[in-house]
Amino acid sequence: MHISHLKGAETAIASGQKIVVDIDDWFDNLPETNRAKQITDPEANPTNNRNIYFAVIELAHALICSTPFLRDYYTAKYPGKPVFMVRNSIDIKRWPNRKTRKSVPTIGWVGATPWRANDLEQLSTFFNQYLINSKNKFHHSGHIDKAPIAAQLLGITSKSTAEPMKPITELPSLFERIDIGIVPLNNIEFNHAKSYLKGLEYAAAGIPFVSSYSPEYEFLADSGIGRVANTEEEWIYHLDELQDFALRDDEAKINKEIIYEQFSIDKKVNEWADVYKKIMDL
Repeated sequence: MHISHLKGAETAIASGQKIVVDIDDWFDNLPETNRAKQITDPEANPTNNRNIYFAVIELAHALICSTPFLRDYYTAKYPGKPVFMVRNSIDIKRWPNRKTRKSVPTIGWVGATPWRANDLEQLSTFFNQYLINSKNKFHHSGHIDKAPIAAQLLGITSKSTAEPMKPITELPSLFERIDIGIVPLNNIEFNHAKSYLKGLEYAAAGIPFVSSYSPEYEFLADSGIGRVANTEEEWIYHLDELQDFALRDDEAKINKEIIYEQFSIDKKVNEWADVYKKIMDL
């Protein structure tokens, strides 16, 4: 966060405004492998860093977190400061309907590798051989120049493809070439603090997906969206099942229906309104 944001917060408070910070990542504990750790280092970037972000959080009248982990952490860190939780939702209207392809499915991942915590490497012990055996292709959407492509970190030596990251306004197009999504996550607290947003994006795009365990992906699966794999055997089991066109098609439709019912922005409006009313009444 830039120093100007801190000055703006101080000015707003002086004029009687209330400051609210929405927290969706655990910057207090960034992994060394995550590029944000270096980019937000106060010594490397004295006018735009995480310490300024923390200072704004301390000034805030209230915090809104996207996961139970973050809510509990900041409630303990700032006793007496109101901390609310509103889980992430998605603007489903931005995502076009698509037909499930009957061809051999392409397994894919959407994201930029520099902002990970040794996540993709969690599948490297078996993933390449799985692709060879299943004849699936692999596609990475969101490649960043001068950064490793996902295939390298997954240990893929067979044929794979990649396309560059796009502006957020074009986010849905990054999912077009993928039929089965993966969400590999290292089993660390930083990832336990993260939300299930990538899973919602796959589901909104009509793509069934498999995730490593995290509390929020377990919650999403319990809600009827996505699959969670705790072991190599479970990963293979789920990927094998999703080879079936009819099952993949049914799962894609069910996932999207549940988003409409529970995880769309339209369904979260009242929850956000209730939280802001409580903040205004403080």
